[in-house]
Amino acid sequence: MSNENGYEDIRLFYSKTGSAKYISHLDTMRTFQRAFRRCKDLDFWYTEGFNPHLYLTFALPLSLGYESNVETVDFRLSSHIPNKEIVDKINKVLPSGFKAYKAAKPVMNAKVIRFADYNISFTAEGIDPEEVLAQWYRCFTRESVTVKKATKRGVEDVNLKEGEKVRLSKLKLFENRFCFKARLVSGVEFNINPGLVLQAFKEFSEIVPEDIEVKRVAVYNGKMEEFC
Repeated sequence: MSNENGYEDIRLFYSKTGSAKYISHLDTMRTFQRAFRRCKDLDFWYTEGFNPHLYLTFALPLSLGYESNVETVDFRLSSHIPNKEIVDKINKVLPSGFKAYKAAKPVMNAKVIRFADYNISFTAEGIDPEEVLAQWYRCFTRESVTVKKATKRGVEDVNLKEGEKVRLSKLKLFENRFCFKARLVSGVEFNINPGLVLQAFKEFSEIVPEDIEVKRVAVYNGKMEEFC
């Protein structure tokens, strides 16, 4: 049921894969705005005033070129609809590459997000695989791994080994691709992009990762509880 304000808060969980990974965060917002306007079966709540618009909030923007299984968008409905029906109706209007899989009442505020897990892989053509694995080990077993990071204050040096900003699994070779898992500090206050990990490796080893694939697979708060 809607609250005293006349709306019900909904958090939609969805995946963004395939060709949709080339849609920027700004265009993703526009994609959902257009899709929701086409969804006549749901009574979306609009802001009031001279320029009414859909209330949409995305928890953790996804970088261009990355896939994800754990994206969320918050919106409001003016009347109650069962969660499964919400998912089914929205999937009918979403374009290829976007798929909703869950709708629920928001529990956590996006400000509590502190970590995200990624599956990452790349190729290194023309280089002995054993050399790649060895250089990777040497790079990330150093006491300090410093890279340049662009921030609102300008470019800053960031030590990826400081304060457990980055946790990496062992690099493995699988079907000609080098694969690893990364748990990275993420959130509104500070964010480590998977690209910084690969940048650090490239600068240390002079090996250029190619055909990079990144998928976000989990998002957590500071207590390592999955964002919900």
